[in-house]
Amino acid sequence: MDFGALPKSVRSTLENSTHGVLTILNIGCKKRVPPVNNDLLFLPATVLAEKIRKAEITSEQVVKAYIERIAEVDGLLNAVVEGRYEDALREARLADQLVKSGTWTEAEIAEKLPLLGIPFTAKEAVLIKGLPSTCGLVCRKGMTAEEDSEPVKRLRACGAIPLALTNTSEICMWWETYNKLHGRTNNPYDTTRTVGGSTGGEAALIAAAGSVIGIGTDLGGSIRIPAYFTGIFGHKPTQGVVPRGGQFPPALEEISPYVVVGPMTRYANDLKLMLSALVGKETTQQLGLFSPINIDSIKVYYMLDDGGSPGTSISRDVKEAVKKAVDVLSVKGLVVKEVNLKYMKLGFLIWCAYLSKVKDQRIAKLMKGDVKDDDEGTQHELLRWLSGKSEHTLPIILNAFAQDHLAPVFKSLLDFCSDCGDKLKEQLLDLLTNEPSVFIYPTFPHTAPYHGQMLANPYNVSYSVIFNALGLPVTQCPLGVNSSGLPYGAQIVAAPNNDALSINIAEFLEKELGGWSSP
Repeated sequence: MDFGALPKSVRSTLENSTHGVLTILNIGCKKRVPPVNNDLLFLPATVLAEKIRKAEITSEQVVKAYIERIAEVDGLLNAVVEGRYEDALREARLADQLVKSGTWTEAEIAEKLPLLGIPFTAKEAVLIKGLPSTCGLVCRKGMTAEEDSEPVKRLRACGAIPLALTNTSEICMWWETYNKLHGRTNNPYDTTRTVGGSTGGEAALIAAAGSVIGIGTDLGGSIRIPAYFTGIFGHKPTQGVVPRGGQFPPALEEISPYVVVGPMTRYANDLKLMLSALVGKETTQQLGLFSPINIDSIKVYYMLDDGGSPGTSISRDVKEAVKKAVDVLSVKGLVVKEVNLKYMKLGFLIWCAYLSKVKDQRIAKLMKGDVKDDDEGTQHELLRWLSGKSEHTLPIILNAFAQDHLAPVFKSLLDFCSDCGDKLKEQLLDLLTNEPSVFIYPTFPHTAPYHGQMLANPYNVSYSVIFNALGLPVTQCPLGVNSSGLPYGAQIVAAPNNDALSINIAEFLEKELGGWSSP
């Protein structure tokens, strides 16, 4: 790739970093990314798009600013798998030419190309033509996407410009972003901490101001947990409203009730703009994304923890943050009520129970790089890992083993938990559908743990995965940082097709509590 159009210092960094894929060896040395020194990087996509339409700034300026920021931070983060920087600059110049030509008025551009000239990034599972399609699998090294995925096509159709692909956990099946092909991604607030997974590279880059908006996928908190650990906004949309075509791993029909594609942003008001582009005009109107909402009319239910499941107690700072958010809404005049939904404590097991019904989307097959039958089994792979010869990470091997061997053994327990999940969904829908309502709930029990600690207590993801099982739209909203400078937040849950309610509450909380805090 030719980086000739970039400043010499930026060009040198990008050329020498193998497209930003650096392995951070001194994990024990705590670092954070350098401060942002370009004012363009502090502007939401909504504002940038308006300024580009008005010719107050150029798309080329914006794209260059983000390329320079990637060069500045990715050596610490290892978030970017590969960029398309020259192509992005060329497309930015075309966007600027359209504005200058006067072919369309500013209003016409806003209507037809609402994201004109805005760069975006995507997790590697969301395919971009010509860029890698490995999802962290060593056996897929060198494979590239032959065409854009449907979400990327839709953002392009609105004028947005793909900038880079970001790192994921191996085949998106773990809550830490690490794999044997691209390495480990670090948290921009503290490089000794995890960014979560599977959309961890995307969250890290957005939080570090290396991207303004991005695409993630969410099967078990994969958007919301990384967004929480890095202090940004992430939205898990209503099931099925965003087309998922063009992913690896492929989202087969039987897993479609649980997995979604959704937006990740640094600013709350970009969620609607991006979600609208992903769902299309007709669905935007059906969801009422831009319809006026009287926030005072929304009723707020909340829980401060899951009711007492083992090992998932909420830390004091997270609990205080949730209380602060609830208090702000109460002062605003919203009706606020604490509830106790007893089945929430079974959240992780309910999610496992629902996914145990998935038969074709076997992890052991996906580990081979496709969906062919696995002829050796996970026991052999575990032995290879123990001898240091495996190309896979331990979590993915354990996940595959659990799916193939533990799920059948615990069938009775999983059936019981599935029944509890059905009852919990009925209870939540009863709360959320009788009148405009949201449910506020922690995203995770504490701030970002150190690298590797997620494996010690996977049950902590119970707070997020339960909403994949129940199929409800959720907005992860940052609520500040703790005394150590690590972000925390909470989930805002709504009834199906009421995405606008949760996003509106997130927008209000951002104004009151500050939203994203620069690392």
